Order: sequence, then structure tokens, then C-alpha cells
Amino acid sequence: MTDQGGLGTLKVGIIALVFIVILGGAGAIALDAFQDDLTANSYAANITENGLSGVDNATSYIPTIGTLLGVGALVGVVIGAFYFMRK
Repeated sequence: MTDQGGLGTLKVGIIALVFIVILGGAGAIALDAFQDDLTANSYAANITENGLSGVDNATSYIPTIGTLLGVGALVGVVIGAFYFMRK
């Protein structure tokens, strides 16, 4: 088996990020649909509202994580190119 180094890890990170986005979106849609059936200002409505707020906060960091993964890949490619040319 060949050693993929940072690029193999990057693939796993990208796949994990995609799953997080999909699950976060599906969870937000499910909570929003569930909240529509609840009595306003009830205990359950307040809990789902807090859940939606938490999902919104968590998903607001996804662009930053994607940017960091991209920068990490770029730095890895540059370092790999210098290492390859050095040999």
C-alpha cells in the first residue's frame, strides 16, 4: 500500500465535512418541521428553538473549516513539491 500522507488525510477530512453539512442540514429541516406543530412558547418549542440556534451556530463555522482544509492542502502540496524537487 502506498503512503498518501497528507492528501489521504485531506480526503477523509473533506468527506467528514460533507457528512457534517448533510446531517446538520437534515437535522435543521427536521427540527424546523417539528417545531411548526408545537404550541408557541411551550417548553418543547423553546427546546427546539435552542436546538435550531445551536445547529445554526455550528454550521456557521463550516466555511472556515473548509477554508482551513483548502489552505492545508495547498501548503501540503507546496511542501511536497519542494521535498520532491530536493531528491
